[in-house]
Amino acid sequence: MMSNRIKLRTFAAAAIVFFLCGCSMTVERDDLLIDSGLPLTENMRAYDVDRYTLRHEILIPRKSIAGSATITFDVLASMDVLELNFDGNFDIERVESGGRTLAYDRSKSKIFIKLGETLSPGASASVTVFYEGTPIEAERPPWEGGFTWERTPSGKPWIATSFQGQGCDIWWPCKDHPSDEPDGVDLYITVPGGLTVASNGVLIGVVDETEGRKTFHWQTNVPTNIYGVALNIAPYVQIESEYESVNGTVIPIVFYAIEDHADQAKNLFDNDVHRMIEFFERVIGPYPWGQEKVGFAETPHLGMEHQTINAYGNEFKRDDYGFDWLLHHEFSHEWFGNLLSSSNYADLWLHEGTGAYMQTIYTEEFMGGAAAHHRMYKSYLAINTCLPVAPRGEFSDDQMHEKGTGSAVNIYTKGAWVLHSLRYLLGDDDFWDAVRVLVYDTDEPEELQSPIVARHRTTDDFLRIASEIADSKLDWFFEVYVRGGELPELVSEQVGPDVVLRWNTAGNLPFDMPVPVRAKNSIERVEFVNNKSRLADIRLVDVLIDPNMRILRKLPSLPSCEEQRVESEG
Repeated sequence: MMSNRIKLRTFAAAAIVFFLCGCSMTVERDDLLIDSGLPLTENMRAYDVDRYTLRHEILIPRKSIAGSATITFDVLASMDVLELNFDGNFDIERVESGGRTLAYDRSKSKIFIKLGETLSPGASASVTVFYEGTPIEAERPPWEGGFTWERTPSGKPWIATSFQGQGCDIWWPCKDHPSDEPDGVDLYITVPGGLTVASNGVLIGVVDETEGRKTFHWQTNVPTNIYGVALNIAPYVQIESEYESVNGTVIPIVFYAIEDHADQAKNLFDNDVHRMIEFFERVIGPYPWGQEKVGFAETPHLGMEHQTINAYGNEFKRDDYGFDWLLHHEFSHEWFGNLLSSSNYADLWLHEGTGAYMQTIYTEEFMGGAAAHHRMYKSYLAINTCLPVAPRGEFSDDQMHEKGTGSAVNIYTKGAWVLHSLRYLLGDDDFWDAVRVLVYDTDEPEELQSPIVARHRTTDDFLRIASEIADSKLDWFFEVYVRGGELPELVSEQVGPDVVLRWNTAGNLPFDMPVPVRAKNSIERVEFVNNKSRLADIRLVDVLIDPNMRILRKLPSLPSCEEQRVESEG
């Protein structure tokens, strides 16, 4: 997902009194509702979600939903209150557990369910919340997400969800934090006849209801990225195929296209999808959810990496490099975001930077080195040279996109450039081994069978893995490129008969990054010691540093930190 979000809307500051169940309401900051991944409270650290079971009817004329959510959870620490994130826009009818009605309190962004007993570590329980209401409507999806209520060109309903920044709590009570992925999700979604629901995992069945309605039951039985749970509802046409994975799994493939675009979708499907799967499996490893499906759903917004049902809305356009970059990027997240998930949004570059870099690798394979260099140079011009890729600490999704904390541009472009430079430092073999270990915990994943074990990873995990494979501590590399903001600057000068190269870094941090240098008609890898290197007996005019732009560094084409600060404040 491409992110640069602003707040969705302003809520009234006055307290709202709820009459259902005698519940109380307190006023909270607006961002507690619409900012996903805020630090967990002590109550929320006390349990781990095992499964969500969602039963919803989509009330299209009213742009609302009604139904229930069952949260099954395992107890990690003694608890007598189940605290969940939940949008205060919804009216709660009741809360039940084991046939008992439970009392609860709520606020604008939370529901506090009184369990009626103290549960001990090791216990399991489930709670069901019944509710109805109007979910946040997406203002500029997927950047400012929520529910999108649109019409197809022929005038039929076309509905989609996108809520990476806002969180699952905009339409069901959940634990809205990336560190707690459920082990599975069941979705029972009821819609008017003539519409199809495309969602995560496997379609278990479709039940005919009264008045021509239908209920679609979708199910996942693997850890499911919480913002990757999705509803896509339209008069869909299904384009289907199969693909035999490198591990022998025969993977169902399905593209849900609206009726109006069936021909364009089939052309994209026939020409791109199999080739993409082959590329990712060859370069990274087996598709992780082969027992479920490779899925795409056409949406009225640009796209999102919804697990096994990637949202696609790029209007079947190819970019300057000969392929549909959006289809490719969102599909990359099945590995980087869904199989590998960050437990803290400060590490989102592991999703987005790696996903973005895969478009460069794809360009390199199918269009050649010149096109790949061009793609990287275009992204280089967008880098914010003053903000880190992964600041230390715990951050929500919104906080990572606020000025002065993180940068949506850097998560993608600087993240991709960090990987490009790391690839040069390690060499191709070690670099791709490090990526595979990061994703699969092995550098030989070909024999892993579906479903492949999902895992949470951090920037420090990647540092450790890369250092082990390189047999060299790479703290200096990650400190300057990932944790630091300012890009290193490479200074060259003539000193007598020699050329001296020197890395300048913010805070004079150590940075012995080798550099390719063309001199005397050949390109050599020049090593550094204590941030310096010396090229003997050569003129500066005969030296070209990094002729193919393999190394991320400050160049005159990027504005200074001061220039960026002034522009930001303006």
